[in-house]
Amino acid sequence: MTMKDREKVENWARNFTKDSIPKGLLTLNFVRASGPGGQNVNKVNTKVDMRFVVDEALWLPEYVRDQLNSKESNRINKNGEYVLTSDRKRTQMANLDDCMEKLHDILLKMAELPKLPDAETLEKLERIKKAGNNRRKLNKQLQSQKKSSRRVSRDD
Repeated sequence: MTMKDREKVENWARNFTKDSIPKGLLTLNFVRASGPGGQNVNKVNTKVDMRFVVDEALWLPEYVRDQLNSKESNRINKNGEYVLTSDRKRTQMANLDDCMEKLHDILLKMAELPKLPDAETLEKLERIKKAGNNRRKLNKQLQSQKKSSRRVSRDD
């Protein structure tokens, strides 16, 4: 990932809100939820089933789409749709809001970038690398001396 791509993802994550999710690109289905419902049981479709095709979600940075495909693959069906459901609340709108909140949190989590090593860590890694190279060269020299001492010199 280039620094330019990294900046794009950071800017996107900084400006990304729950309201910036394009609701028109999401497929919403409302079904009857299981569990307690009192007088509304088997009458009201309160459970929300939200889907969108990850590879067609151009409103997401490529890095976030890749992270979704790899880290959240258990929520992606064979059609490439990312599926989220919610039936925690008793009303359709509350469950829709809950689904949007879940999606927002997941997308922000996918946009988290691994931290770059600081200068001190890079220097330490460089020192370790140099020490390893020096140790390797020293061992090669010792091995060479050992072998050369075994050779018989010919004095004619």
